[in-house]
Amino acid sequence: MAEANTFREGFLCPVCHKDLRSPQKLITHFQDSHSEEQDILKSIKEFYGKAKKKILKLEEQDLDIRSEPIQEKLTLDYDEFWKPQPSGSSRSHIDFFRAIRRRRLDHQTAETNKLIIRLDRLLRLDGTARKQQEQFLVAWIDGTTVSRCPSCASSFNIARRQHHCRLCGSIMCNDCSVFLPFDRAHSIVAPVQNLGISSKEGLKGRNNDSFRICSHCASMVEHRRMIQAEQMMQPIISQLYAHLQNLKSNIQSEVDLYEKMYRSLTDGESTFKLQDAQTLKASIGAKAETIDTISKKIASLPEDESSVIKIEALQNSIRRATSNYIKDYLLTLPPLPSVQELAAIKRYRSLRYSEEEEQNSDKIEIKRVTVTTGWSPSSLEKSVQSEGDPLIDQMNIVRNYIAQAKEAQRFEEVVSLEENLRLLKEAYRQSQLTKIDEKSESKLQKNS
Repeated sequence: MAEANTFREGFLCPVCHKDLRSPQKLITHFQDSHSEEQDILKSIKEFYGKAKKKILKLEEQDLDIRSEPIQEKLTLDYDEFWKPQPSGSSRSHIDFFRAIRRRRLDHQTAETNKLIIRLDRLLRLDGTARKQQEQFLVAWIDGTTVSRCPSCASSFNIARRQHHCRLCGSIMCNDCSVFLPFDRAHSIVAPVQNLGISSKEGLKGRNNDSFRICSHCASMVEHRRMIQAEQMMQPIISQLYAHLQNLKSNIQSEVDLYEKMYRSLTDGESTFKLQDAQTLKASIGAKAETIDTISKKIASLPEDESSVIKIEALQNSIRRATSNYIKDYLLTLPPLPSVQELAAIKRYRSLRYSEEEEQNSDKIEIKRVTVTTGWSPSSLEKSVQSEGDPLIDQMNIVRNYIAQAKEAQRFEEVVSLEENLRLLKEAYRQSQLTKIDEKSESKLQKNS
């Protein structure tokens, strides 16, 4: 009875009640010893599987419950740590920095300008007493007070002599001396466009036509020279664009002149020649090709990685604007008439002119040439020979004026002078007709 009321725990076999200590051993024991009880074995496996799932589920829930407070605590701590905080007190030091920088730059600029002024005065010295004049311009330090070279700290002796800087008067040895050539000094005092950038090694070579200066003065004047060179040196894109704009301004006057020639030729005038107009058009075409080539070169320039500005966009804009300029302005020039068309235009003009002359032959007024553009022909009284007839003399003078105006490309004045010459010719023709009529009348009177 006592054994019946005893409770046993563990992995017990349901048939023989033997404790097998583990589920694997229980299943193996049941399969080996009680293989005929298949239903019981199946129920044991199902029960074991359900129990295993339930135990694992409980463990997962336990883990989730345990991790939730920790995760919530970490989230709260993270939010509190990264929460935007109000700005504290601050102070700008830019004014302090600018004040210090301004004082240093002002001091450096003043010292450099002083050296440049002294260099300019030294360049103007000449003669045998040059050394005395140099000491008069710049006070030299007394050599007895200096026993060592301030630059290399070497002692002065018979082999190591003292030398003075011609710009500041300080003392240095020969090894610490820098020789500034006269041509380099001239380029620093009066910079030119072809000023090149070179290293300080160019000052090291000793030259008879040079100044002995210290390394400190050499660095200051060389720094000034490099600043001048950087200011004068333009990037390649700026040089190409300036050349492009120069070609555009030059081609503008040629285009205007071509349009005048075209209008004059199509009107049947003889002011311009067809061959000159063709030559001018060929020149415009050649310059248009040059402009197009320069714009392509600008567009193909490599981009400077150190530049902050987007050079590529600028290059493409220049190329696009130039292409539109050539297409809309240079390629739309009107074509010139052929030789046959020009001859037909001139015949039509002469017929129309003859008809107008017949209608307006009562009174001929000779117009004076009025110069409104600031140009006037030179005097031709000595070069033009008198023919005895005032009208012939005037026509010769006007012809010379026309030649001068064509050479000076004053085509507006050429048009006025051509009109004046035409009127003079008409007046001369009328005078000749009048003389012929008078002679014929006098002959008739004599015969009668």
